[in-house]
Amino acid sequence: MKKIIIAMCLTSLTTAGYGEQSDVAKFDPNMIVKNAIVDDSGVKWIDGQYLPLEGKAFSDVDFFYDRLPKNVTTNVNPGVRNIKHHSAGLQFRFKTDSGKLWIKWTPRNRELAMDHMPSTGVSGIDIYAKGDDGVWRYVKTGRITNPDGGVCELGWKPGTPCLINLPLYNGIKTFTLGIEANATVEALEPRTNGINRPVVFYGTSITQGGCCSRPGLSFVNIVGRQLDVPVVNLGFSGSGKMELEMSEHLTNIDAACYVLDCLWNMDNPTVEKNYEPFIRNLRSKCPNVPIVMAEQCDVFSPESNYKDKVMRNLYEKLLAEGWKDLVYLPKTKMYLDSEGTVDGCHPNDRGMMSLAVAFGEAVKIALDL
Repeated sequence: MKKIIIAMCLTSLTTAGYGEQSDVAKFDPNMIVKNAIVDDSGVKWIDGQYLPLEGKAFSDVDFFYDRLPKNVTTNVNPGVRNIKHHSAGLQFRFKTDSGKLWIKWTPRNRELAMDHMPSTGVSGIDIYAKGDDGVWRYVKTGRITNPDGGVCELGWKPGTPCLINLPLYNGIKTFTLGIEANATVEALEPRTNGINRPVVFYGTSITQGGCCSRPGLSFVNIVGRQLDVPVVNLGFSGSGKMELEMSEHLTNIDAACYVLDCLWNMDNPTVEKNYEPFIRNLRSKCPNVPIVMAEQCDVFSPESNYKDKVMRNLYEKLLAEGWKDLVYLPKTKMYLDSEGTVDGCHPNDRGMMSLAVAFGEAVKIALDL
């Protein structure tokens, strides 16, 4: 039994795609031809609504790039109802024979940065290319200094798979991709590991991506690239409180795995009140989906706090009842040292990379990778 991650009785997983929940599955290249606009300089502009988009779990939304449906009620705290408009975890994944890419996007909010997180992470984008060895590598950051929109231009090796991560702490009002006039865009092939349903992360500001320097360095996005699995980011800054309704929204996603990382946003009584009903409802509606239970990361101490102990006791209780497909992730390996945060709480890029190792190992166990 591993000291860092404890896994109990994992069963086999179904690996079917997540159907109508996936905009990648609905991608139609004919719609690009029908809706693209070629400007006077010979650039073909494609609206993001017609590109292969991953990480979007709901179609009945207020705005196209929202992360939760419009029917979120007042039973869920107002932070979630506002932050659901942020595009954390959403990413375009495609292949094009264009030798150049142009990208334009307009943020939903005019505040582009925070006092502890730069505009490149809050409102910017970044681009990755997939090498012949199957590894995604960083290419460029799309910076933004004007709240009216950002522009990014780069050369591209035709045929190379492309990944564009959208902003973590802002929403997207408009997104357009420019390619050469005679070029085309194709969706990527299904993953060879068979994991084409998403790993759903539900949690806090840290889960959402605070406070890395660019979107691709969110630990959720790192896990997705390194394990080659789809991810859905349901991190909500200050607002991951495990209301029962939120468990209902999670069950409406055809997930490969759920990762629960909410302890920072709940006081002791809220953990005692909300955690058990939440996870029981999740399991009752999705009995064969593994669940990762994560302790509260702490850059200063590896010791379990009261909330961790409540969760650990619940974990042991569920195992005693015969639950399977549970993975417990303690905090002991989440940070390498005391240099992993911006402010003592939110991880910097170094912290995000160490969190990705810890969460990645837990997800690997859950998915039997």
